Amino acid sequence: MLIIIYRFHTSKYTFTFSILILCFRLNLVYFMYQSMTYKKRTFQYEDIARDLRRRIGAGEFQNRGRLPSERDLCSLYEVQRNTIRQALANLEKDGYIWTDAKRGSFIKPHERQIEKTTFLAYIHGDPNPALTHLMEGLVEVANKAKFNVRRINTDPPVGAVVDRLPDDEHLPANAAGIILWPQNPTDSETLKRLNRKLPLVLVDRRVLGVSADCVRFDDVSGGRMVTEHLLQQGYDRIAFLTDDVFAETVQHRWRGYVLALEAAHGKVDPSLSLGFHGLHEPFFSGAIRSLLTSNKDGRLAVFCSNDLVAFTLLRFLRDEGVRVPQDVAVAGYGNLMPGYLNAMSLTSVEQPFHRLGQVAANILLERVNEDTNQRLHEPHDVIIPVKLVVRSSSLGVSLSK
Repeated sequence: MLIIIYRFHTSKYTFTFSILILCFRLNLVYFMYQSMTYKKRTFQYEDIARDLRRRIGAGEFQNRGRLPSERDLCSLYEVQRNTIRQALANLEKDGYIWTDAKRGSFIKPHERQIEKTTFLAYIHGDPNPALTHLMEGLVEVANKAKFNVRRINTDPPVGAVVDRLPDDEHLPANAAGIILWPQNPTDSETLKRLNRKLPLVLVDRRVLGVSADCVRFDDVSGGRMVTEHLLQQGYDRIAFLTDDVFAETVQHRWRGYVLALEAAHGKVDPSLSLGFHGLHEPFFSGAIRSLLTSNKDGRLAVFCSNDLVAFTLLRFLRDEGVRVPQDVAVAGYGNLMPGYLNAMSLTSVEQPFHRLGQVAANILLERVNEDTNQRLHEPHDVIIPVKLVVRSSSLGVSLSK
């Protein structure tokens, strides 16, 4: 007021302006006080919805999750039915309840977050020692990291020839990653979809067109080892025999075979590459008899793409009265049953499937929390060394006598 009196004596215009300034300041203080004490207005249905949320959270409605009827809620909150309906609509919009026009309103169970702690291993169901060792390696590493491994059989249905593949739309909710032993040929588009959805590690072989992590053996070196060993034993004519010409692993073993022969002789006889898709009769017997007929000097060896093919060949040679290795040398690949191979005296190549499983599990553990784009554009391709295991089936004639 002192300012007003002072300025009143100075000028009437100054007095008017000072009054306006004072009013503005008083109004500002009033609005600041109002904003501090202001309480947002809520509608009655919002208060009811808030109370119902609290009671749902406290577990008060145990009648199979059913809320009281609209009539009972009207009595409880002493409001009209339209207000209750607005409150229920609010709860339904927020995902707390669902409503059936005839039966009433029910609490919607909130989905529990499922922890992804399981690796799915899609491999064949047969009791192959290689698969057993693979699973042991997977489980060993996964369990140490608190992950489980679930083995799923991919054997084709009766009458079919192509392996079953996982359905990318119906994977288990707790799946953290996939290990898959692919068949060749296979459905590459399905594998691409799987790899976009979850970390995918292919074991033993890659699939053309699929940019996924892979752990496999150095089969080119393995094929070269066997062939060089047979050459060192003095065998001039070395045949390559397979029952699965489409498999990448077999093609790599054949490549190693070719590289070794080219390095030794400068050329490869194409008639000695015997590629089958299954050892079906009479084609298998006919091809082997033709091969034996051309064996004039007893310097023939047969490199089989796996031990099962070698067993089939050994049985056939025995029935034909052909001695191993005196007449024909034989080598296999895989060394899956060392005790049996020792009894058969079969030279083979050892593949550490236990190590294969360990590496595959470690890759999945690395990938589970990694960005999908990085995984798709920077796939791992881990190649594991193999070892030649020499037995008497491949020794030169002078050494085996």
